[in-house]
Amino acid sequence: MDKAWAVRAGIGWMGKHTNIIIPESGSYFFLCEIITDLELDSYDEPIADLCGNCRACINACPTQAIIEPYKLDSNLCISYHTIENRGEIPEHIDLDGWIFGCDVCQDICPFNRKAIPTNDKSFQPKEIIFNKTKDELDKISEEKFNEIFSDSPIKRTKFSGWRRNLEQFTE
Repeated sequence: MDKAWAVRAGIGWMGKHTNIIIPESGSYFFLCEIITDLELDSYDEPIADLCGNCRACINACPTQAIIEPYKLDSNLCISYHTIENRGEIPEHIDLDGWIFGCDVCQDICPFNRKAIPTNDKSFQPKEIIFNKTKDELDKISEEKFNEIFSDSPIKRTKFSGWRRNLEQFTE
């Protein structure tokens, strides 16, 4: 429901890739909510959808998971399979070189051209795994995985998911 509330609150609109887009900064941000029973003096109106005729995200999706504008089939989505799926990845899903998540639909979005990278070091790649070969990543033990990713969303995939995703990784 985060996205539906964000649209109603006027934070942005839902793009054809199903992520919320803020006109000035794109779709790379975190959503959160404040729940209150206070009456607010003012509030924002929903923002008009500015995707127009653009189909860049739809055309760029490596698995065609965006099956039509504003509709994503999670069973085809690389992010779903590399993060949330606890079973085997179906043979017809090519991870396209991704080990955790996929940002192709956001990378191609014209509104993300305005995105300003953060200087917050907690959002930067960890040196210990940055620019490593598959062989180097394969050598990470479960203990080391838990240590490296203790404060990272990557821990959501668990070590078994990490290993499964690495098995399909090609350089």
